[in-house]
Amino acid sequence: MLLSLVRSQSQRTIIWIALGIVLLCNMTFFSKLFHYSMSEHNYFLAFSSPFILLLLCICILNFLLLITYKTLFKIMLVFLIFSGALSGYFMDTFGTIIDTNMYTNAMQTDSTEVLDLLTPKLFLYLGCAALLSFWLLFKTPISFSSYGREVVQKAFVAVFSLALIAGLYMSISKSYSSFFRNHHELKMYLNPYYPIASFAKFAYAKIQPKPEFMAIATDATRTSSEKKKLVVFILGETARAQNFSLSGYEVQTNPLLSNRNDIVFLKNFASCGTATAVSVPCMFSKFGRTNWSEEKESYENVVDVLAKTGVRIIWRDNNSGGDKAIAKRMNDVVKYGGSGFDDVLLSDFQTNLDKSYEDTFVVLHQEGSHGPTYFKRYPDSFKKFSPTCDTQELDKCSHEQIVNSYNNTILYTDYIINQTINLLKANEDKYETTLIYISDHGESLGENGVYLHGLPYMIAPEAQKHVPAIFYFGDKLKAERERLSLKASERFSHDNLFHTLLGRFAVNTTEYKPELDILR
Repeated sequence: MLLSLVRSQSQRTIIWIALGIVLLCNMTFFSKLFHYSMSEHNYFLAFSSPFILLLLCICILNFLLLITYKTLFKIMLVFLIFSGALSGYFMDTFGTIIDTNMYTNAMQTDSTEVLDLLTPKLFLYLGCAALLSFWLLFKTPISFSSYGREVVQKAFVAVFSLALIAGLYMSISKSYSSFFRNHHELKMYLNPYYPIASFAKFAYAKIQPKPEFMAIATDATRTSSEKKKLVVFILGETARAQNFSLSGYEVQTNPLLSNRNDIVFLKNFASCGTATAVSVPCMFSKFGRTNWSEEKESYENVVDVLAKTGVRIIWRDNNSGGDKAIAKRMNDVVKYGGSGFDDVLLSDFQTNLDKSYEDTFVVLHQEGSHGPTYFKRYPDSFKKFSPTCDTQELDKCSHEQIVNSYNNTILYTDYIINQTINLLKANEDKYETTLIYISDHGESLGENGVYLHGLPYMIAPEAQKHVPAIFYFGDKLKAERERLSLKASERFSHDNLFHTLLGRFAVNTTEYKPELDILR
């Protein structure tokens, strides 16, 4: 039986494709595997794992190709080749893990972000996949047995591969169990296993009926004071706290804000997620990180609550990913789409305020420090730190160049925040003013071979989760500033934003939890 399977052209093709994916698209997995196993002197595991991975890949391909036949068989193999190459590229280049959140990010990515990710290295990966696919489709005649026999063969090989894996695992289970328990993130780098499993989970979630839209805080009331409140929330993008000189960073990236005595920098602030698609809807929701899931997007958020209690909402968005549906029920929304620099967010600030005098909540959503094209996020006049990385091919730049480019984006954000504060000061005779700046998530700049963001929260480095948070209070709120400065070292997170905004506008509702209000 086994010899006849080896002679089967379809099985030989599957084995060759599996071997190619294992050897060429799992470099990150093998790099981490050998690093950990050699440092722990676990040599047998280091050299047996590739064989087990090959068996796993053969098993997966046979299961996926179980009901394919002839032309459909080749088309499915081409799809698997391209998905393996694409996943391998992002894992090898950025240290990215292809999980369900990454598919969510991909679905929400616009053309600008896609163009920023196109590199010669990506085309090399896809070009190799295309050549292999061309060879498979047009240069490799594959003879097939009857449809029923093909199904039986694939099922047998898949089960036989699983049995071999189980047998090998049982014989050295003690060594394998402890190793992968200590390095559980390794399984997330298995290609094509983890990307395919994540896609199946993502697709299953997408085909489920959408939950009914739910209103929250239906009991919300608010008493407006004679002097109206003006709160500006600057929603940062990809800023990590450790590169803010306000947090103790040795490079002066906040020259303007460092000279102010009317702001408070919160030193221990955690994000809800490691990607915009998670963090933005989560931070505006009532649920908090531990209770957050994509289904919770069907609930109203804090912007909805403020709006229905009579607060005027102004949303200005320069983020290429948009507002993540937070402001879709608001009227005064302008989206610039990341086509220019972030100072466009302030272009109509005063004009809008002059239109009416009422309690107002302004959201300014930055393009901020979005990578990998950091050099596109700031004008030339803010190119203070050099040499810089002026390409999206981060692997062509030194760590110093990448950090310098990133620091220039923080320098520009420092300017944007300072300019916004100056605009608030110009309106303090009319309004009780507050500014809040919080980034959606952080960023990795090549530390330990990891770039950008989006790693699963449980294994993401602090650089992707520790975000800057800055509060400014007008002169009439000096007591609030002094009270918050005493809590500057306490731990806060995106979970606090919902309740802090309700408290700032004095909204009365059972949804409000004063213990989560940063300003209480």
